[in-house]
Amino acid sequence: DEQIPLIVDRRGPILNLALNNPAKKNALTSEMMGAMVAAIEGVKEYEEIRAIVIRGEGSGFCSGADVKTWKPEQLQLLLKTITDCSIPTIADVHGICLGGGMGLICACDFVVCKEDTVFGFPEIRIGMIPAVIFPYVSRKLDTSKIRELFITGDRFSTQVASSLGLIYYNNDLEQLLKSISEGAPKAQMYVKKMIDGKVLLKSNSDRDEELASLISDIRQGEECQEGIASFLEKRKPNWVK
Repeated sequence: DEQIPLIVDRRGPILNLALNNPAKKNALTSEMMGAMVAAIEGVKEYEEIRAIVIRGEGSGFCSGADVKTWKPEQLQLLLKTITDCSIPTIADVHGICLGGGMGLICACDFVVCKEDTVFGFPEIRIGMIPAVIFPYVSRKLDTSKIRELFITGDRFSTQVASSLGLIYYNNDLEQLLKSISEGAPKAQMYVKKMIDGKVLLKSNSDRDEELASLISDIRQGEECQEGIASFLEKRKPNWVK
C-alpha cells in the first residue's frame, strides 16, 4: 500500500525497512523519515535482531529528499539514528541512489547494490549543496573524491562506486548476513562504538590505555568466554544458530 511510507518486515534476526514512495522513486518525506527513526530506535527492545537492511520499493532505492517538504533537521536526525544504531546496518541498493539517498547509504555500515545502480549528488544542479549529508559521506569517501562529486553533480556507476570503496567488497547480501551472524553480537556493538568514538583523537598514552581497558572488559564478559571455549572445544559458539 503506497499510503504506508515505510514497510517494516522482521524476518527472524533481520529487520527489513523498505522505503515506500515508489511513484517518486522513494523521495524521503517527513513521514518516511519519522517512521525510519522510530523503527531503528525500536531495535533496542529486541536483543535477537542482528542486522537492519534498508531497501526501496519499486524501480529505485532513493531519489533524495522530497524537495517540497523535507526539513534538514529531520534528515539529520535520521542519519544520526542510523550511525548511532548499535547493530550492523546494511543498505541494499538498486536503480538509483541520489542526494539524500547517498546520505542514507553512507550512514550505514555496509552497502550492497545491483549491477546497474546509478549513484550521484545532483544537488548542485538545482542550486543546492549536499550539506546535511556531508559528514556521513565523509565516513565512506575521501575529501578529494567528495569535492569532485559535489561540485560536478556527475552521476556514477556501480563499478565506480565499488572502486571508491563505497560498496561491500563481495557485494553479496546473503553472504554478508551470514558473516554478521557468525560474529559475536556484543563484540560487534563494541566495534561500532570504538570506531565511532573519538579514541584515535586522544594522546597515544590515553588512546592505548582506553583500548587496553576495553579489551580487558570484553575478555571478562560471558560472550568472550563462550567464544574462547567454543574455539578450544572446536564447536560453534552459542550465538551461531
